[in-house]
Amino acid sequence: MLITRKLKEPCPKCGSSDNYGNVNVGKNILNRGCNSCGEWTRIPLPDFRKHVIYLDQFFLSHAFRRQEQKFVDAAKRIKDMASRQLIVCPYSSVHTDETHLWRNDQQENLYKFIKQTARGYKFSQAYEIKLTQMTKGFESFIAGGDISQSIDQIDAFRENVHRWDDYFWIDLRPILGDLDAMRQGKADAIAALVGLFPEWSQFNSSFEEDVKSEALGYGESLFNLYLEMAFKVAPTGDFWDYLNAPIDSMYVESLLRFDSANVNIDNRLKRVCLFVTSEYFVSIPYIAVSCGLFAVLRKFVKNGAFTNQEKAKKKLSGLFYDSECISVFGPYCDAVFIDRTMRQWCYDPEARLLDKYNTRAFSAEVWGEFHQYLDQIERDAPDDIDKYLSMVYPTIC
Repeated sequence: MLITRKLKEPCPKCGSSDNYGNVNVGKNILNRGCNSCGEWTRIPLPDFRKHVIYLDQFFLSHAFRRQEQKFVDAAKRIKDMASRQLIVCPYSSVHTDETHLWRNDQQENLYKFIKQTARGYKFSQAYEIKLTQMTKGFESFIAGGDISQSIDQIDAFRENVHRWDDYFWIDLRPILGDLDAMRQGKADAIAALVGLFPEWSQFNSSFEEDVKSEALGYGESLFNLYLEMAFKVAPTGDFWDYLNAPIDSMYVESLLRFDSANVNIDNRLKRVCLFVTSEYFVSIPYIAVSCGLFAVLRKFVKNGAFTNQEKAKKKLSGLFYDSECISVFGPYCDAVFIDRTMRQWCYDPEARLLDKYNTRAFSAEVWGEFHQYLDQIERDAPDDIDKYLSMVYPTIC
């Protein structure tokens, strides 16, 4: 057996002191063994709940470059608290995409740094989380249930993050698309958004109306993407056309599968149309938060901001990724660390976008509040945590 942590204490069965130690940790069980006599011991570990903190690309890239001491110190503290099982900072598909879009020879080292900070924990893919939320909303819509949707962390992770870390984790290189196409798509999306600003500046709509308008536009775009995919695939039945269709076209397709044996396609299409124009759709967590962010942006535009389109494109270049990390992953976290502009938008008096999910937002402008938050987590740690840490991870105690 592989002894990953040799212990000073001898084997309780044969007395060997060189071949006894911790083997692994699984399902909150510490396994110990001896290579001399084959002794195997299982030690139950207490269940606990870590604080889930999302560190956005802004934080991680600053900590990695080590040019600002506040970020370096915060990252060091976070890694220490994660090693003591108090917090977990999973990485996401947004981290993966943004890192590999970065034009820098340190790209791979940054990605390694991100995964090490996360200790191997990762959110499910963004589209998986979105589909889960949309499916729940649609099921409630059909049943006439609650419009408001609750958040369950099991929907955001493929494994339990509230467990004792094992000594190793498997690292797989992600499969990425055409990076040049991704970069161009990102630039085109921002240009299209900024192109709407002159029209937005003429609106007299309320914040609530802007949120609904954003949601309506998003629902319409999903429907159009599905129809484009269906009209392209239907005549030929080409499987590769289906596989290469935009992922967003699959949300409507998934909803159309409901009751397919009992309800004809025309009525299922009508039902999905009604859903994407309903309060159920607007109340889906990632839609509520992302549309709220863009409603805040509309408000700034109506108040005279971003009049220079070229400067606006640069200023907002990361907006879609920022929106995704806050809206898709934020509701499943106890806290997020984002850039100061996004934090200000989240706490806009009309928006208060993450309050409903009890998610706190921090940025570099409130370092004191962030460290006070971490202080409180340390104060609230279980009284016997050090006892178990010394058993499982003797090198950190």
